[in-house]
Amino acid sequence: MLRSVFTAAAAAPALAACDLLDSEPPPPPPPDQLTEFYGQTAALIQTYETAIAATPAAAILVTVRDAHKAHLAALAAIMKPAPSGSPVPASPSTPRGEVRQAEQQARLAAIEACMTAPPNRATLLGEIAAARACHLEVLP
Repeated sequence: MLRSVFTAAAAAPALAACDLLDSEPPPPPPPDQLTEFYGQTAALIQTYETAIAATPAAAILVTVRDAHKAHLAALAAIMKPAPSGSPVPASPSTPRGEVRQAEQQARLAAIEACMTAPPNRATLLGEIAAARACHLEVLP
């Protein structure tokens, strides 16, 4: 009896190794549910970058853009796997009306993301939605 226990114990690692060699690698994790929202936020930052380049004296645009950059970093910190990718290129010129429209769309996207997010993410998304509502109040 004792001999069969030792034999089984000795064979277990060899059998486990066979399974490791024969199996396929695990599939990559699915993209995070916030991936699209993250991309929209990166695109919004690019909209601000273009508007700032066209109107360097618009200090409020710099302040709002920097807030969006902080939101992007906070999103990246909670996403699994962390997002990777290049920002979306902005159009050559972005009038202020387009910045306001982009901010309005981003606010609605943040509200939608907040409403569908699990509680541990809803707080951050709610804060982003509230900030975007404030941004609309200060934009010309």
